Amino acid sequence: MKKIGEIFDSLSNRNEVFKELRFRIALSDLSSLLGESLARHCRFVEVHDGKVYFECDDPMWLTEANFMRKKLKEKIKQIFPDQQIVDVIFRRCKQCQ
Repeated sequence: MKKIGEIFDSLSNRNEVFKELRFRIALSDLSSLLGESLARHCRFVEVHDGKVYFECDDPMWLTEANFMRKKLKEKIKQIFPDQQIVDVIFRRCKQCQ
């Protein structure tokens, strides 16, 4: 019997909707991309026109996240070479203020 992850990976190789969903799910798991500390203060928001948007709950963590932008962009490109990532943008969470 196949695991759900294997089935999902297989579907994402054949269907654009599943490919996009797999990409968004991976971006939601920030601890593997940013590390535990920073991931507790940031969240994935959206992908639009090749830009990946994240929000941070505190200005200090926003500054820290911006230092990681280039590294995160390269990591995303490495994991998902099919995705056209132009930029990674961190911004202040409006609801957190």
